Amino acid sequence: MDRESIIAIFVAVIGSNALWGFIQFLLQRKDNKEDCSKKIIEMIKKLDEKFDEKIAELNDRSNQRNERLDKKIDKLDNELGERGAISCRVRILKFMDEILEGWEHSYDSYVQVMQDITNYLNYCRENPEFKNHQTEASIEYIKNDYQKHLEANDFKVSN
Repeated sequence: MDRESIIAIFVAVIGSNALWGFIQFLLQRKDNKEDCSKKIIEMIKKLDEKFDEKIAELNDRSNQRNERLDKKIDKLDNELGERGAISCRVRILKFMDEILEGWEHSYDSYVQVMQDITNYLNYCRENPEFKNHQTEASIEYIKNDYQKHLEANDFKVSN
């Protein structure tokens, strides 16, 4: 073997080792990309699960807050309705006192008190726990008095 043959064999061996190393590098790179892709997909799945958990937690908090607000609104609505009924009752009783004191009332005043009576009775019917029976006699008296004035057409005339 001459020197050129030995060099050619040496270059071929080294070249084949280099080529094999390059092929291994490419295969590892492909495997690394697949591993990296798998890792990225796993991370995305974990983030998605955490995101879903956070969304569920925020929804729960929001639902709890809405329930509390609904209760507060219901309470305020009940209080407002009760105050309205009490105001009607006060006006009914005051109107009754005025009749008993001999005050004359216009047709419009009677219409207003009759509306108060309707509102009051509706509230009492819809809210049986509300203290009622405090105006029954007054309501009956006012209705009878209204009917008398209606038949006689002698309501107070405003100047």
